Amino acid sequence: MKKNNPIRMCITCRKRESQKTLMRLQLVDNSIVAYQGFGRSIYLCRACSLSEKKVNGIAKRFRIERSVLSTILKELEKNG
Repeated sequence: MKKNNPIRMCITCRKRESQKTLMRLQLVDNSIVAYQGFGRSIYLCRACSLSEKKVNGIAKRFRIERSVLSTILKELEKNG
């Protein structure tokens, strides 16, 4: 029997993609971190994580400094 591949939506561009291709993030103590296995989370596609305009929008939405968010996203992109 074939298993279905879960489809999730990017929080910025609203594009639906496979769960495996999106980055899963979580808001913990006013900071965005990689998903820790519990609680609510958000998904972000790789194209949006590289776009400066989209990163600025996410930082504004979650009231996080742009520089901090961009370094977190670069680190997550590098580590996988």
